[in-house]
Amino acid sequence: MLKRREDYTPPAFLVTSVDLNIDIHELSSIVTTKLAVTPNPAAGGAGILHLDGRGLELQAISIDGKPLADTDYSHDESGLQITGLNGACVVETIAECHPETNTALEGLYLSGGMYCTQCEPEGFRRIGFYPDRPDVMSIFTVRLEAARAYPQLLSNGNLIETGHCGTDRHFAIWHDPHPKPSYLFAAVVGDLDCAVDSFQTMSGRKVNLHIYVEKGNVGLTHHAMDSLKRSMRWDEEVYGLEYDLDLFQIVAVSHFNMGAMENKGLNIFNSKFVLADPKTATDTDLHRVESIIAHEYFHNWTGNRVTCRDWFQLTLKEGLTVFRDQCFSADMHDAGLQRADDVSMLRAAQFPEDRSPTAHPIRPESYREINNFYTATVYEKGAEVIRMLASYLGKDGFRRGTDLYFERHDGAAVTCDDFVAALADANGVDLSEFAGWYSQAGTPELTASRVAIDENQAFAIEFTQTIPETMAKTPRLPLPIPVRIGLVGDDGAIVPFRLSADAPYLDEQVTLVTGKTHLQPIFPASSGKVVPSLLRNFSAPVILKDDLSSSERLHLMAHDADMFNRWDAAQTLLADQILAIADDPNHGVDETAIAALAKAYANSLANPDLLDMFKSGLLTLPAISVLESRMTPADPVALFHTRRVVEAALGRMLAPQIKSALTDENVAIMTKTNGGRALLNRLLGLAIAAGDNAAIERAANQVHDQNMTLSQGALMALNHCDHPARAIALQAFHDRWQDSPLVMEKWFMMESMSLVSGTVARLGELMAHPAFDANNPNKLRSVLGAFMTGNPVHFYADDGSGFDFIGDCLIDIDARNPQLAARMALPLTRMAQYAPERRAKMGAVLEKIQKQAQSNDLREVLDKALGDRPSPA
Repeated sequence: MLKRREDYTPPAFLVTSVDLNIDIHELSSIVTTKLAVTPNPAAGGAGILHLDGRGLELQAISIDGKPLADTDYSHDESGLQITGLNGACVVETIAECHPETNTALEGLYLSGGMYCTQCEPEGFRRIGFYPDRPDVMSIFTVRLEAARAYPQLLSNGNLIETGHCGTDRHFAIWHDPHPKPSYLFAAVVGDLDCAVDSFQTMSGRKVNLHIYVEKGNVGLTHHAMDSLKRSMRWDEEVYGLEYDLDLFQIVAVSHFNMGAMENKGLNIFNSKFVLADPKTATDTDLHRVESIIAHEYFHNWTGNRVTCRDWFQLTLKEGLTVFRDQCFSADMHDAGLQRADDVSMLRAAQFPEDRSPTAHPIRPESYREINNFYTATVYEKGAEVIRMLASYLGKDGFRRGTDLYFERHDGAAVTCDDFVAALADANGVDLSEFAGWYSQAGTPELTASRVAIDENQAFAIEFTQTIPETMAKTPRLPLPIPVRIGLVGDDGAIVPFRLSADAPYLDEQVTLVTGKTHLQPIFPASSGKVVPSLLRNFSAPVILKDDLSSSERLHLMAHDADMFNRWDAAQTLLADQILAIADDPNHGVDETAIAALAKAYANSLANPDLLDMFKSGLLTLPAISVLESRMTPADPVALFHTRRVVEAALGRMLAPQIKSALTDENVAIMTKTNGGRALLNRLLGLAIAAGDNAAIERAANQVHDQNMTLSQGALMALNHCDHPARAIALQAFHDRWQDSPLVMEKWFMMESMSLVSGTVARLGELMAHPAFDANNPNKLRSVLGAFMTGNPVHFYADDGSGFDFIGDCLIDIDARNPQLAARMALPLTRMAQYAPERRAKMGAVLEKIQKQAQSNDLREVLDKALGDRPSPA
């Protein structure tokens, strides 16, 4: 059923408190809910009490202790409806659920021998009957009972009581003093190891920190624990937000659809984002663990203490919290590199989403299945909108706004409008112009052209913005676009300038483009040639089309003080070369252009002021999905091959620098730091692409290194190389890690992505491997997801075999895990940008899946891709 934001109505009843009893047995679990309900004044008094329930077997229902007759209520597949309630009362239901057969990984389910929950967005209704919506917030008291073979009985809040039930069972009672919606409820029952630490808050309180993991994995929790403590301290120092319970718990589970979940005081994590050390995880993995730990912790205020009124407001908590975790990561590491990483993710994942059949604003207006809106648009683009607001208000102004937001709405379920209103009111400004960013889909295109205005070096930049048509059919009105501007002089120095003849000179300034066109005068402080550096630090989530020449981009790449724009200049130069060949196979490599680019890279490699990590990022080529946006029709196979051609040419021209860097002495130094390891791996990749046998030999030896960044980096450098060393290295990696489920996901991923061996036949072999688990989302993503996103040659094969194989897999997955099937189907749905023959093959597979799809999750995605036609009978 289609739900529309405009149709929101408050709940007829509120739940002031809930007593929840979950009695876990081997073949089923009995769940008793006692709800203290009261009519909601905001809804106009009494009405129908609807209790959501899905897949539950109702055993009893009563009001104030009096059992209801069958005629006193109705029961259908959506839940229970009770009429005739005129005042406050206690509604009690007893239901049976079956976590042991729950493969959807929503509600209460069994994972790796432990029982755990996932309730966001609508999973609680699979546990017990309840008004399962985010604007019903209640005080939870939870009693868990299970066999004593499961020592841990965990839930939200504070542990109140424990005890035994006979000889072989026990119980625990938990109370959470903070009102929360049902989606933030959590429970874990298992036999786990626990890492213990503590944190002292800024007010001097001691908070106990527990991280629960499967047996034998405590040694892999040190990085996660340190990340948690850094997150807690940062939130106090930057936002003044202190943790509000005496216990904070994390549980790592092996079967999980998401990265992690911010349940109040009991975060449940995908184990790959908790269990990590340098032997089993790369430096990038460790950074990701830190970021996700921070993200879920920051939700304690931006999501838990203040939550969403309805699921249309999802970006209220997710966009804001992504922005917060990005800022945290920037403070913990290098801010310029972090910004480049964030924008790379946005361009590779969210910009394509804006062009796809599933395009939507950061606050959608309608949905059939809310699971399908946990997207890069809601998260990453939502974070960019918050960043624009924060930049517009300034650091102090944004802090004033968030302080007022928490003061006004603590303990409430609110909207995106409430958040923007708090920012505006705290600063006495009108932010209504930014409303369009919440309601319009699509990535704005901003064209910037220089116009001479006098003989004294002054010039103007003419900005023109275009809002593209999208499948969301939202308005296409001009948006406010803050453009951060700097000038780089001929000598590489920053040139101060002003935006009007009587304004002060500044090194960097922001102009707000609000209309379709905007003419911005620029008055440099000195004569001489200047190169404009536009959209510095990526000040708005737009596609910028400027009039810079290649030589001017090389100048920015060498001198710009804005490290993001320095990196972005290199990205554009690389993309230009790749696209020139992909668009015209007879074009060949432009040796002059590549030589100029290689010279710029050589200078960067020799620059002692640049971090090794930045040098590595500078040498990383744009993602295929980014390149596709500039090619009509897009040809991902051609782009993959031409990308390799440019990488090889660059590797050949940088051979002297690479050879000098890869001496034993230099390598020994590089392997000691994160940045050094990243640069070493990138140089190996370039050299191997160029056919350097010495680099192949070094990578083959490096695979055996005890540091995972070096081991996996060498494998990735070899992965597309048709050389015996590749197969030998992959086998050695497999044999070394075959008993480590998380590390084996890396092996599955590399096998699936390999140009050499990642065929459909090989995917079938991988899915029959003893370490593969068809019910584990991580394993499915490491094989099928990696194939779709990282192996364009075989996924987009001309004969359609890649599409056919994935289609059959999605039909199978949908029967077990609809959420996962819908998300994994997205690459298939983005067919409009390809040539007719490829598009037809993709469409035929989608139609086949549509005929057999069982879930609303997958059907919604397919219907949008196929023109929202009704599913065949």
